Amino acid sequence: MEIAAVDAAAASSIAQRSGRVLAVTLRRRYGWRKSLSAQDRQIFFARLSAMLASRVGVSDSLKLIRDTFGGKIQEVAGRLLNFVEAGDDLGGAFAKVGAPEIPEATVALIRAGSRSGETWRAIKDAGDLEYQLASVRKGASSGLAMALGSFLFAGLTIVVSTLYVGPKIMQSSLIAGVNKQGSGVDIGWINLTADVVGYVMTALLSVGLLMWALASVGRRVAPVVADEVILKIPYYKDLVLARNAYITLYGLSLLVKAGVRTEEALRLAAVGAPPGALRRDLYGAARAVQTGRPWASALETFHATDRAALASAVDRQQIANTLENLARQYRDLYAQRLASFVPTLNLLSALFLSLAGGILFGESILPMLLAAKAIL
Repeated sequence: MEIAAVDAAAASSIAQRSGRVLAVTLRRRYGWRKSLSAQDRQIFFARLSAMLASRVGVSDSLKLIRDTFGGKIQEVAGRLLNFVEAGDDLGGAFAKVGAPEIPEATVALIRAGSRSGETWRAIKDAGDLEYQLASVRKGASSGLAMALGSFLFAGLTIVVSTLYVGPKIMQSSLIAGVNKQGSGVDIGWINLTADVVGYVMTALLSVGLLMWALASVGRRVAPVVADEVILKIPYYKDLVLARNAYITLYGLSLLVKAGVRTEEALRLAAVGAPPGALRRDLYGAARAVQTGRPWASALETFHATDRAALASAVDRQQIANTLENLARQYRDLYAQRLASFVPTLNLLSALFLSLAGGILFGESILPMLLAAKAIL
């Protein structure tokens, strides 16, 4: 039998439940292996959440899915079942399966919900989130590649036009003969325009690379400092931080709704939050509860209106509802920003591509037209 486990000892422990273990051999996988697709994940999440909501046991639900489905759904269900039978909760099992079968953000969302005891709801909402973002990302991925390719092609066109095509045309016998007659062909303003456009494109590319490094490398090296810098950049902060804010607020709302004390709910949400300013604020809010201060004011990562909405909630139910509404607000904000980001890049790339075409015309065709006019 094939078992998914963290090491040989864990695999042997799981296998002993089915009989006497004769040998444990590590099965190595080479080359490319197909992962669980988004469509299969939707089916898997829908079936699993429906059974868990109907009070079917976790192990029984996973066994039923493993035995009635085929392909990757059967494989993932079997791996989850092995981890659950080894003593992990469902959230921990999802974390051990991990990417590429289950995306990191989806795992975080399920683990946040499992702490409140409403794992079925977390799985259902994770499926809804993936479905909502999948349609946005489907066009975004291809649009982003097209925008980046167009931008780089425009830059390459400008470089080739000014450093090769333009000088070759100006050194031709036709242009040289016209210049000897005193009717000079001057395209200096074209070169100046090309230089200005090139500097602008270089600056934009540098800013884009800097922001990418800030969101990837910076948040790993110095997460709090990086988050504080990102929070000062309008629009970009929603692309980088809104999804994590949704996952954290969603988990916190489920914890509060399940009756967990506010201080403990904030601490658990901080433990599950990624390193950065949001985790720092959650720990600060937990300390504020201990000292009797308003904990909502410690959440400096969120907008002032969000803090005011939390501060105005008078009981546990209102706090849970407010947190849930804020979570969905950040989810929708992330989807909106992602949907509008690529069209903006495409528009910018189209602009520079048009300018590159004009510069190519000015470096190649325009000198010949000016020379023909001088001859006539």
